Amino acid sequence: MHLAVLLPISSLLRLAVATTNWTGSNASCAPARCGDMMITYPFSLGGTQPLYCGYPAFELTCDGGRAYLARAFREQLFRVDSISYDNNSLVVTVETTFAGDKTCHIPDFNVSSGLALFPLNISRTNKNLTFVYNCEVPRGEQLSRLCANHTMGAYISERPDGEGSRPQWVQTNCSSVSVPVRGSGRDYERLIREGFLLEWPPIRDCDACTGRGGECRFVELAFQCACPDGRLCSNSSATSRERGGLGIKIGAGIAAALLCLIILGTVFLFTLHKRRKTKRSASLAGLVSEGTPLASLRKEFSITGSPRTHIFTYEELDEATDGFSYARELGVGGFGIVYKGTLRDGSVVAVKRLYKNSYKGVEQFLNEVDILSRLRHPNLVTFYGCTSQGSSRDRDLLLVYEFVPNGTLADHLHGARAQAQPLSWPTRLGIAVETASALDYLHAVEQQVVHRDVKTNNILLDDAFHVKVADFGLSRLFPPDATHVSTAPQGTPGYVDPMYHQCYQLTDKSDVYSFGVVLVELISSKPAVDMNRTGGDVNLANMAVHMIQCYEIDRLVDPQLGYGADGETKRTVDLVAEAAFRCLQPEQDVRPPIREVLDVLREAQSMDQARCVKDDDVGLLKKSRDGSPDSVMYPWISPYTTANNSS
Repeated sequence: MHLAVLLPISSLLRLAVATTNWTGSNASCAPARCGDMMITYPFSLGGTQPLYCGYPAFELTCDGGRAYLARAFREQLFRVDSISYDNNSLVVTVETTFAGDKTCHIPDFNVSSGLALFPLNISRTNKNLTFVYNCEVPRGEQLSRLCANHTMGAYISERPDGEGSRPQWVQTNCSSVSVPVRGSGRDYERLIREGFLLEWPPIRDCDACTGRGGECRFVELAFQCACPDGRLCSNSSATSRERGGLGIKIGAGIAAALLCLIILGTVFLFTLHKRRKTKRSASLAGLVSEGTPLASLRKEFSITGSPRTHIFTYEELDEATDGFSYARELGVGGFGIVYKGTLRDGSVVAVKRLYKNSYKGVEQFLNEVDILSRLRHPNLVTFYGCTSQGSSRDRDLLLVYEFVPNGTLADHLHGARAQAQPLSWPTRLGIAVETASALDYLHAVEQQVVHRDVKTNNILLDDAFHVKVADFGLSRLFPPDATHVSTAPQGTPGYVDPMYHQCYQLTDKSDVYSFGVVLVELISSKPAVDMNRTGGDVNLANMAVHMIQCYEIDRLVDPQLGYGADGETKRTVDLVAEAAFRCLQPEQDVRPPIREVLDVLREAQSMDQARCVKDDDVGLLKKSRDGSPDSVMYPWISPYTTANNSS
């Protein structure tokens, strides 16, 4: 069983010390008390129990007989009113006020986003209470009694996610905050005071441990069962161990037989795959080398179901790029070179010329055409079309995209453009939000797409620093209802999901891991892999996880962001760092879906923008980013949507 583990920044140093010093310790994890509530595994009580007595993300603090979920950026926010260990649930109340108005007991943020960093689920038995403001609210819907200084309305949705119940009087330009509640009615203060229900997954490992008289602990980022003397408990008695030895021998024999079958099956499948690949390679080579007629190639691409795939001639793209001049090169990749081109009508485009005589190049060509012709999103690079075979002597495979003028994110973080004009923190937050929005779209379309090569070199920026995610040559379409695709690992060192690399199972969580690396690059301005760094720090993901665990995030953050000098910047950087930490967890099931990461990033961006407004710095913000990131969500962004396929 895997329980998502997020360590608040303020707890990470204590965890590192606790897990280092525990071995051989007799320190007990006996239940602790906070007021009338008993605290035991998977929770731990800070200051009373060692941190290893529960999951770090479930650490509680006790103040005045009341327990709170420990938070890094805001203390005493989520009050724990009761815990039901039998039902794996707890009742939580939000303690906050709206915009600092002590008479207005309404959360000043979307509670579901604030909880996204915890490994807890909002129970489906809850409803969703939404408050709207900063817009025209009909007089009959105004809540003058609750918040006299704010024009505010409210409504309740039956679903905890708030979908499908928006009243007609709520205008599209309204700002809103929401909080789960357990009841109905218009006494909103009472509903908020009564709290809402959260749930955590069953922990069978702990049940087995306590059944043997042991104590459940979480040590070195893994579950362990401790005997009363402080040593690790064995799984059985001596007699059981003897039977277990026989069982091990029998199991070893069965495993050996299965291993032989697996090896034989693998050899057979490899041979079959090689034959099919050779046959397909010959077929594709024929497509490239025999001067396939234009109509025939159009039929090849009819599998996309999209009439928008335009077929360019080789001659017009050769002319557009000045004969694929060296001076027109924009970049060089593993499978081809990208050129800047100008079409006869004056349109500026980017033309990818795949290397000749490469089976992988042909495979990428077909893959990009198939996938990109299905997709339309403001933060994905627009695909214009491709070439057919103009004649038997022209064997180049060419893909045509919109031209994005401001280079890659990698250029601006640690490349040639980084020194000229470093990216401000609000700009970096906007880039993070828009990249996550693009990935959320890919993971939610009717036939889910996993990008498989998310990295700062594939995040293009326009003149207003809006994002265009590019390069879908390695992307995969997922069959409906599939949880993973078994395939050989591909991608860029430093960004590849370690579990995918180890188990050959590609999921949407593989993109989440890669995006976690991108988030760390945005925080640190450091490249994902740098051979000038020493030891494990060569890999940025390893270095970031270590620094966050050791409470050294200030060493990770780019000094130009003003992390130590600006408390508001520190809060939002910490939020992004915590989100990155969750994305970089080795276990795929522990990582959050990209939708949760997007919610957290939007929350951080809202906090940062509120700070800018408070400091009368709106003009500077607009200069840094031309328009609100929300404005890029065009109505046609998601023509096909479905539930996320995450585990």
